[in-house]
Amino acid sequence: MSAADLPAGFDRHRAALDIVGLGACNPSGVALTLHQACRQAIAEGVPQRDDPAIRLIGLQLAFLLNVDRILDSDEYARLVEHCTARAAERERSAAGEAA
Repeated sequence: MSAADLPAGFDRHRAALDIVGLGACNPSGVALTLHQACRQAIAEGVPQRDDPAIRLIGLQLAFLLNVDRILDSDEYARLVEHCTARAAERERSAAGEAA
């Protein structure tokens, strides 16, 4: 997706305010908006990491996914372990299908 592919009239700053102001609760919608905001910032030559709108949208996504809980417990290790196991299962499955 390039900046030209963004929805007509898309404004990452307005989107960020709407997301945090309304308390958006759909992680996939927030993630899509985050992606669109990143594309717009790139097109404008703005560093994504420093963009206030991107940071606000990212904050809402982190809130929805309970990221604070991951940082304050053993949850991080459990998540990595789970993802490692699932990735290995899929790789084994794909290797079996290719054989």
